[in-house]
Amino acid sequence: MGEHPPGIFRSFSSPSTLPHFLLLVSCSGLLYAMMRIDIWSFEDRGGAIFLSLAMSYILAALIAPSELGIRMLRVSHDGVGILNSAYWYKSLLKLIPIILASGLFSALIITQLGSENIKFVKLFLAFLFVAMSVFQALSLNYGWVIYSRRISRKVRPSKDGRVILSTRILICIILFIPLVWWFGFQAGDPSEANIIDKLYWIFFLGVASLLMIISYNRTRKIRSSRGVDGRSLDRLVFLIVITACWHLLGAWRRSPVVAEKTTGSMMIEEVILMSASIFLAVWSMANRGRKNDWKIFQGQSAVFWGIGFGFAYAGSISSLTALSEGTLLTTTAIGHGFTALVMIGIIPITVSWVGPAIDGKVEGDEEITSVSNPEEGLKRKISMNIPDEQIGEEIELLD
Repeated sequence: MGEHPPGIFRSFSSPSTLPHFLLLVSCSGLLYAMMRIDIWSFEDRGGAIFLSLAMSYILAALIAPSELGIRMLRVSHDGVGILNSAYWYKSLLKLIPIILASGLFSALIITQLGSENIKFVKLFLAFLFVAMSVFQALSLNYGWVIYSRRISRKVRPSKDGRVILSTRILICIILFIPLVWWFGFQAGDPSEANIIDKLYWIFFLGVASLLMIISYNRTRKIRSSRGVDGRSLDRLVFLIVITACWHLLGAWRRSPVVAEKTTGSMMIEEVILMSASIFLAVWSMANRGRKNDWKIFQGQSAVFWGIGFGFAYAGSISSLTALSEGTLLTTTAIGHGFTALVMIGIIPITVSWVGPAIDGKVEGDEEITSVSNPEEGLKRKISMNIPDEQIGEEIELLD
């Protein structure tokens, strides 16, 4: 039997692939800046370089499980950590194949398309931004589906009604009020803000409440189906709506009404959200790869898939920003808003992915069994150390 690739968490945290993550961060920022400045016609050529880097890491993911891939791409740190010059020297050597491959791909794309058609790469990446937003919505929803499957143990009825729904809306508002206070009013006194800002953020809370109502109404039939754990599906809908509202909040606070430029916290939030989406997608690929014994989707191969997706996403944002002649603020606001709409739009399909409860038992089966079959119920109580007096009374009734 061959050696199994390491788990996804271990692979992402391994020092052997750290240089590739650093290349993703540094190149993405540098290429975006050069496309914005349009130095050396980089507004068009930058898209080709982003695409080439993504293609190079997809190729790296395919060869990573092989002996050649291990020698070419993974840094051998010998268990001594990363705080030494030998590690960083080896890291530079492992990046050379990626740099050479991306340089070759870039040269081929630029020379084959020519100066007139190179703009189509930028158009392709801009379209990819829409596809990546959909992908992000699917990844986040599917992540909550995995969680719902794990907590779906037995058949339980869904909880519906005006009081229950009002409670869920109230919880949603309570969760987002601190974020509105922090992002909307800069953690200051809301009474000092102007009336437009107040109405703007009250409207956000109203939209979040409306999304909660729409989502529960659209999934009522599925949550009430036979053989499902309605309680876990209730929780699934709530978590998806909360996540979608987080994206909506991201779009809301990037609006020109309240923001003039991208802040550091926005960039950090952007990195966290996209990293979570890529991780969930790679995790799903790795799980399927493990079931089918596809090593190209497992272990550190999955890391290279994730980095390839990261370059594609960074290139799509940069290209759309350059095409629209807008700002990163506007582009990311559109992305967040679109992702939130997709998450809510596909919520009935998402809920149906959970499927039936794991053991298929209806809540209260134990009580029903003890009534319909008293002897079985008596045996269960003996095994549970029920007091002898109570058991004696039940034996007399059986006799």
